[in-house]
Amino acid sequence: MPRRPAATRACLLAATLITGAAVGVGVLKAPGPVDLMVVEAASQSVVSSADVRARPASVSRGGERAGGLAPAAQTSGRATGKARQDRPEAGSLVRIPPFKVVRTTKPIEKLPPGPVPGDPFSFRIGTLNILGSQHRGGGTSRASALAGAIQGRGVDIVGLQEVQDDQLAVLQNQLSGYTIWPGQGLGNQGVRLQIAWRDSLFSLVDTGSITTTFDHQQRPIPWVLLEDRATQGQFYVIDVHNSPRDQEGDRDAATGEEIALINELRSTGKPVFIVGDMNEHTEFFCRVAASTGMVGSNGAYYSGGCNTGAGPIKIDWILGSGGEVDFSGHVVDYGDPIRYATDHAFVHADVQVTPLIPQG
Repeated sequence: MPRRPAATRACLLAATLITGAAVGVGVLKAPGPVDLMVVEAASQSVVSSADVRARPASVSRGGERAGGLAPAAQTSGRATGKARQDRPEAGSLVRIPPFKVVRTTKPIEKLPPGPVPGDPFSFRIGTLNILGSQHRGGGTSRASALAGAIQGRGVDIVGLQEVQDDQLAVLQNQLSGYTIWPGQGLGNQGVRLQIAWRDSLFSLVDTGSITTTFDHQQRPIPWVLLEDRATQGQFYVIDVHNSPRDQEGDRDAATGEEIALINELRSTGKPVFIVGDMNEHTEFFCRVAASTGMVGSNGAYYSGGCNTGAGPIKIDWILGSGGEVDFSGHVVDYGDPIRYATDHAFVHADVQVTPLIPQG
């Protein structure tokens, strides 16, 4: 066979290679021997550029080197486009939003628990004879000054004696934040004795009265049942004024009725306080303490004999049922405006009460 020129041999070799590649990718079929036809290499498109996808050069994932190529698509250009819309590309990454680490602040300290039912509670209790308007002029101005003293001394509960109608109106107006009972609810004679308490600390549960002889007249002795708002502890307060001067028989009779009331209220299991102008320095206390077990705010008590406590001993007393109450800070107060507004001391003391939670 005559030898072909070098240019012809090169064209035949290129054609052979192109034909083999075409058969390999399925562009051309070669069922048997065929005649070769020399074509221009650039005229055949073996691999479409749309079938090649590349991963960004900066990504290295799944053991592939950065800059490597992703596998070619196995479907047509149309199917490939749809697949791209239905699912993210294999080379796409989830981007984590930026964040920063900050130091924690000091942990918030747990606040101590507040009062709960059954906890002891404390308040300041007092007794004050305000000297009625019928005994000395300037009754309303004196009542106003004494209202300021009650608030200024921080007294939360106070029993008042010798209150007149005009003075009651002043007290109701000036004692802001206090409830006063009975007001005029027990009639004209009932105005003389009033019990005032701080609304923010106590709520009124019940009221009542007994009648005793005072200076040859029948007069109501009022009592209230109060509840400490924080702990639900309940206790009674009685306000009294017994007959003055030489009326010993009426004082003794009234004291007997007051002892019966104390024991009746104590039978409920709740603490009882009795405050007021007893018009006796020691006899009233000793008799009541012996019959009821009550103690005085000045440390007085009865145990096989009467101990009248720390002086000065006045006719104005604060007593509490023993066992449930603990007095401290007893004061016989003659400071301004007490010394010019009335002829009595303002006796007051702090007390801690261990309550009995109401049933139901």
